[in-house]
Amino acid sequence: MRLFASLPFPAHVQRQIADYSHSLVPAFGRAHPSWVPQENLHLTLHFFGELEAGTTAKLQTLLAESAPLCPPLQLATGKLSVLPSLRAPRVLYISIEIQPVEPLAELIGRMRDIAAQIGAETDTRPWKAHLTLARLKIFWIPEFSSLAAPPKLTFVVDSFELMQSKLDRSGAVYSCFRRYPLAGK
Repeated sequence: MRLFASLPFPAHVQRQIADYSHSLVPAFGRAHPSWVPQENLHLTLHFFGELEAGTTAKLQTLLAESAPLCPPLQLATGKLSVLPSLRAPRVLYISIEIQPVEPLAELIGRMRDIAAQIGAETDTRPWKAHLTLARLKIFWIPEFSSLAAPPKLTFVVDSFELMQSKLDRSGAVYSCFRRYPLAGK
């Protein structure tokens, strides 16, 4: 089973971001983007990769122990940008500001420790809060100053989800495997 942990976005936030993404389609045509569908808009916390059933059970237990240590989080959308760089843009995203920062950083650190403990994929790069809008097939972007700014949205997330990702010809299909309330909610 291919699994990752994410912060889910409320449906109304997904809808507003999807509407914004649709407004960008003409401007990014040269880059041949693959746009993220509305229902897949989320913030990835950690990608665990392909796991066996026994390992998945252990992962669920360890995540359940970690979730209450982090309070609900306030998220706010920021600027439009690309990863890894302006010279070689591959991912179009909206930056996300999250408060409180320290408990979230601790939760992500725990997830990385859990991944190492169960033999799952780990990432040592600094974590960056970003909402992927599209993956660009060609290194090209329009001048950002010519584009509308992302909508300014602020919302609270009171849980994270362990998501299953199934790869399909039309792209990844995500489903919630288990939800973990933050701060015992």
